[in-house]
Amino acid sequence: MNERLLLVIDVQRAFCDVHGSLVQAYGEQELEMITPCLADLDAFLANYPCPEDVFLIRSEYQPGQFTAGDLYHPFAQACVPGLINDCGWSLSGDAIKGKRVITKTQESLATVPGFIEELRSMLNEGLTEISIAGFLTTSCVRKTALDIRQNLPTNVAVGVLEGFSASRASNYNLPDGCEFSRHDVALHDMKTAGVSIL
Repeated sequence: MNERLLLVIDVQRAFCDVHGSLVQAYGEQELEMITPCLADLDAFLANYPCPEDVFLIRSEYQPGQFTAGDLYHPFAQACVPGLINDCGWSLSGDAIKGKRVITKTQESLATVPGFIEELRSMLNEGLTEISIAGFLTTSCVRKTALDIRQNLPTNVAVGVLEGFSASRASNYNLPDGCEFSRHDVALHDMKTAGVSIL
């Protein structure tokens, strides 16, 4: 086990592809920040020197999980296995090769049974740094980073790779009367909790 671990969150068609649930529900313009970030992340992962130290995190959700049970909402089937092709990777074969895959069923990776305990075991083997990347910054990346930071000792560095993480384009806009975008608020929440923005 090396000193560093990279967690890559939800690089799936649901959030990155023009045929995914995000675009079907909210429009192709929402990929404006995600698409270039995805290309950079794919190249980074394809050339990562220690693929065994990269965990690819994928989501499988229940129908209506993020639409308050409304099954008629266009986002209701996001990452529901077998119903649409949302669960597939938006990564090249080279980017996936040699990486471990973990499936989560909630926003946070920390909800996967036994995962936090596995991280604590890795600390005893020399792990000192956890980096997080992927999609979406305002939801699964944020929630995972906050939960991991809260559940591990402070001598373990937890950071989000901002250049390899993105959200819906609309989350970068300033809502009426607001000084910060939802994306900026997510970064601020993580920094306040002790997560480095790298």
